[in-house]
Amino acid sequence: MHNGDRAVLRIGFGTAIAALVCFGLALPMPHLGCIMAWIVLCQGKPLPIKKGIVVGIVLMATMIGGVLMVPLLTHYPLPALLFTGLLLYLLMLMGLAGKGTQAMLLITAVTIIPIAGLIEQSLAIGIAQMMGLGIIIGTVVNRFALALFPPHPTPAAATKVSLPPDSPHQLALRAVLIVLPVWLLALSNPAFYIPAVMKTVMLAQQTNTLAAKQVGRELVFSTLMGAVLAVVMWFGLSIWPSLLMLVLWLALVSLWVARRMVRLVANRFTPSFWSNAWVTCLILFGPAIQDSAAGKDVWLASAMRCSLYVAVALYGWACVVIIERWHPSGQPAVEATPGE
Repeated sequence: MHNGDRAVLRIGFGTAIAALVCFGLALPMPHLGCIMAWIVLCQGKPLPIKKGIVVGIVLMATMIGGVLMVPLLTHYPLPALLFTGLLLYLLMLMGLAGKGTQAMLLITAVTIIPIAGLIEQSLAIGIAQMMGLGIIIGTVVNRFALALFPPHPTPAAATKVSLPPDSPHQLALRAVLIVLPVWLLALSNPAFYIPAVMKTVMLAQQTNTLAAKQVGRELVFSTLMGAVLAVVMWFGLSIWPSLLMLVLWLALVSLWVARRMVRLVANRFTPSFWSNAWVTCLILFGPAIQDSAAGKDVWLASAMRCSLYVAVALYGWACVVIIERWHPSGQPAVEATPGE
């Protein structure tokens, strides 16, 4: 079995297990747990046990710190804004230094948990627990799959090397400028904008691996592709609304995306395009299920969210173009194909 096939099976199986646990336990915003598992699964190599414990402790401390940010946001918004901006900048630099997975998880905790805490503290704690559960599921499935299907050794000549960007500080600042305004907007209506913050974080990470001329097509098209995938899953789930059908459709579509992400199916898009499309699909599909359970108009709410995500993608594109014209950053970081 080719390494790419193993990666696809690992990602699909892990997504199914994450969906079964997060949706089966009726956790708050269960699609976020699936996203956390997806981020871990796409890295391929599991963390060593000691390193995994350290990352888990740091992530948990960050999540707790995110809950403690709520009083600061309520009573001292300007210091909270500056502190959040500084954390985002440092974490973006961490991601550019080659620790993309840890940086993504910590950025998500820093941005999502405080906003959820503005709605209700128990919701913030529940989301923190669910995110941690998604990471645990992704890590366990990674280890189990790699033990069951060990990858074939890759010749040294064929190994891709990630090249550092020429201007990491400028790329990190650019990513912060993309995330921070949407994060501020989320403070006005946390319940509606939490998925938008997740979308913006993914876009900011994606722009760091793309040349300026690629950004517009990738950001907007990946958002629209995610919307198409969400519609397909919604129609599939409507055939027989049940947890089993939900898990099967999530696994099926994740397999379809993963095959293109690891380039088992030839396509002109980058792995980050397909990863962002899948995350967009989840942050559209998950709230749609909650809207349906609450008796809301699913199509109207989904159309509003999709329009918001397209606007966020256009905003991210505009930021990159303006900053590049003002001060070109040089070569962006080169990403390796997941699963190799």
